[in-house]
Amino acid sequence: MLEARPVLKWAGGKGQLLDRLQPLFPRRFKRYIEPFAGAGAVFFRLYNLGRIGAYPRLRKLPAILNDFNAELMNVYQVVRDQLDVLLDELARHQAHVGDIDYYYFVRDLDREAGFEQLPAPTRAARTIFLNKTGYNGLYRVNHGGYFNVPLGRHKNPTVLDRPAWKASHQALQCVELMSSDFAQPLRLARAGDFVYIDPPYQPLNRTASFTAYTSRGFGWSEQERLAEWIGRLAARGCYLLINNADVPEIRELYQAVLAQRQVSVSMRSFETARFINRQAEARGGGLELTVWNYQTRWASQTAFM
Repeated sequence: MLEARPVLKWAGGKGQLLDRLQPLFPRRFKRYIEPFAGAGAVFFRLYNLGRIGAYPRLRKLPAILNDFNAELMNVYQVVRDQLDVLLDELARHQAHVGDIDYYYFVRDLDREAGFEQLPAPTRAARTIFLNKTGYNGLYRVNHGGYFNVPLGRHKNPTVLDRPAWKASHQALQCVELMSSDFAQPLRLARAGDFVYIDPPYQPLNRTASFTAYTSRGFGWSEQERLAEWIGRLAARGCYLLINNADVPEIRELYQAVLAQRQVSVSMRSFETARFINRQAEARGGGLELTVWNYQTRWASQTAFM
């Protein structure tokens, strides 16, 4: 059986880091919650490992995926609930792959009156088409909320991959989907739940930031609010696995919040590539901070109270 995989390429996606993250997954957990779903790479890995849905007596669905980006979550919902209609829509787009005028016509639909009233499968197919054929698989909007990524340089992009979409459809049957502020799914977390937190990273410098997944962005005040939630969830008994940029202000923020609640965590720093910049030579790498609050196969590099 074909393994389920992320439905879209997404900035900050963890597909390249799954083999490193997998040893950090908790041995047992009740429910999986991801407040910044993005491509959902960690969810799909857990599903393929048989880790999602291991508690059939749980009254609620065993996983919650949330993202503030409404178009992204619309894709998830349509893949889960209206796959046949979506496949028909994707077949129409596949027939126009490589047509420059068609790409920009589809891209600019969100500037037209009535775009938000289009059927959910039509909007989802548009998002998928743009993701598969736009530059570097990037999802980016301007301050007006309009998608503004140029056409990519793909030789033969595949928009319609029926077996892959069907595998993703099956995986998502066990998922509750939300499109809200990250605090909303975190309010639902209880002791024993596994919460993977992968927010837009704090910029390494003034020119390295990319948080244009929505027109709202994700600034320092949001990082502070998220840190407060991390402290609450750790004290509540949730299993937390967190990724962010390894910059001094993030370490200091997490240390202060968790120390205040007398929570012990482990921290490790890793070198990681950056793939967002349009200029390949400027993508480079950086340090990524990984934080968790439970026992794993890895010994901690740093621990604090």
